[in-house]
Amino acid sequence: MTEKLKLVFDPNTIEHLGISLYSKLPSVLSELISNSWDADADTVLINFSVSENSKEIHYTDDGNGMDFQELQEKYLVIGRNRRKDTQKQVSDIKKRKVIGKKGLGKLSVFGICDTIEVISVKNGFKNHFKMNLEDIRNSQGEYEPEIILKNEKTDDEQGTILYLKNIRRKSAFDLDKIALSLSKKFLIFEEMKTSLYSNNSNEIEVTNDLKFKELKTQFEWKFPEEKYDNEYEHWEDIQGTIFTLETPVKDTEMRGLYLTSRGKIVNTAGFYGARDNDQFHSYVTGYLEVDFIDDFDEDVISTDRHSLNWENEKTRELQEYIHKIIKKIGAEWKNKRAGVKKDSIVKTKDLDIDKWQKELPTYERELSNKIIEPILENSNIDVNESSEIIGNVIDKFNNQTFKEYASKIADISKPEDIPALLELMDDWKAIESKQFKDLAYSRIEVIKQFEEYINTNTKEVPTLHNFLKKFSWLLDPRILEFRDEVTYSKLLKESFPEDKLDEPNKRIDFLCSNALGEILYVIEIKRSQFKIDEKALEQAAKYGAFLRNKYASQTGFSKVVCYVVGGQKSDDYEFIDKEDTYIKSGKVFVKTYRELLEQSKEYHKEFIEAYDQHN
Repeated sequence: MTEKLKLVFDPNTIEHLGISLYSKLPSVLSELISNSWDADADTVLINFSVSENSKEIHYTDDGNGMDFQELQEKYLVIGRNRRKDTQKQVSDIKKRKVIGKKGLGKLSVFGICDTIEVISVKNGFKNHFKMNLEDIRNSQGEYEPEIILKNEKTDDEQGTILYLKNIRRKSAFDLDKIALSLSKKFLIFEEMKTSLYSNNSNEIEVTNDLKFKELKTQFEWKFPEEKYDNEYEHWEDIQGTIFTLETPVKDTEMRGLYLTSRGKIVNTAGFYGARDNDQFHSYVTGYLEVDFIDDFDEDVISTDRHSLNWENEKTRELQEYIHKIIKKIGAEWKNKRAGVKKDSIVKTKDLDIDKWQKELPTYERELSNKIIEPILENSNIDVNESSEIIGNVIDKFNNQTFKEYASKIADISKPEDIPALLELMDDWKAIESKQFKDLAYSRIEVIKQFEEYINTNTKEVPTLHNFLKKFSWLLDPRILEFRDEVTYSKLLKESFPEDKLDEPNKRIDFLCSNALGEILYVIEIKRSQFKIDEKALEQAAKYGAFLRNKYASQTGFSKVVCYVVGGQKSDDYEFIDKEDTYIKSGKVFVKTYRELLEQSKEYHKEFIEAYDQHN
């Protein structure tokens, strides 16, 4: 049996595979955790010891430990491929799939410290030795560690302790960040409890779920899943979950899919050839277990386990498969997000998009989908903004000009072009504003012309008659449809062909309806100087009575309202008393031309003031 321990190496190995490759603390600790896993440890304790003058890390596991010969033949041999040398793919006792493969992890500690002490207990014997980085560098490729204890009998529990001393790190140890980094690197912490301490207190346990703790998951996809691609030879061997979040993944390291083999990452989060400007990429994370890559003839895992060798034929096939599922899940995600947003709009804004679209003709439904779906799918547009935009689309969709303009919007199909869509929508607001301005100007001109007619005592026929027919909003803004000079007999013939007229066949100046078709308006107009008296009032009342009894109730009108328009109102007390009675009943109203003029001016007051100021 050898009496000494000896580390044999090429001096450049320490620099290239130790100090340079493992300069970050989590990467160093992950190598030690891998060794503990392979040694069948149940528990790992990592204590960060900090004093005023020094920083140390004390690493302890309760694994199988190593005797003196194993320390020499296994631990101190650089580049030893354990799996190949021993033909073992699983650990001795727990039959875990072995993580260690390249035999380089032991050098990782020199990436952060200058001195390491190794204490290992097995079968009641303890061995303890120390290695110093500077001494190794000066040893010309053959270095003998300092033996402190050799095969000393002990009652200590079996396992291994590592003291990492003379740590070169200047910044403080942030245990929360270290725990999160370690959680990202493994999927083994349900089987091997791993805890971090600061000066033997303030325990933080590293768990598999720690990496997902702050993530608010919205949707998830489980693997294996046949529907995405069952032609890939290993699709059934891929396990794991892909998550999408309600908001973008803040931790950029977590954006994309990690690949793991035997419980440890072999590729950091990425998208495997899928374009990286898709919104989906900001919301997705997850882990896929691809243990079968360890069975490839070629070793495709990089030394630092941050990436695979994608030039290998087998890994290219894997990449194509992952690319395909990312693309398909990305499309499903957009539909799912759109559905959630649509439901939210229905609940919070009482805006039922589906119900509205069902009532549209097929072509218009397709056009509305092209406009609305990119808004629903765009994750950068929240529910409130989406409902406002879609509400505006619905409000304007019966406008032919808008639909023509919307066709240009529909040509924008890329989600990233949504800002351009919104700009076009703003352009429409400008167009709409111009239309309102033109409408206001035209109405003001009509009011001014109306005033001119009144001031010059214009005859009701044909001038005032035709003027009010053309600009019915002067009488009542609710009036939509005009029927000019209709008679009793004509009305009866239209609706009741068999009925005979049993009263004088009177002529009504105007018969109108409102936008909802609920009110039937009877308009009787007189000259601009005519004084409306009791006779004119009774005539209008008779028209209303006839229509209510003979026509309105059978044709869907729930109410008949009569207007008499003239130059003045009679001051006779009987007229005044009857007018008051009819007004209270809501059946007959008397209006003078001057009142109509003032009424129209009041409705358009702001327009008129702006118009006069502009001119």
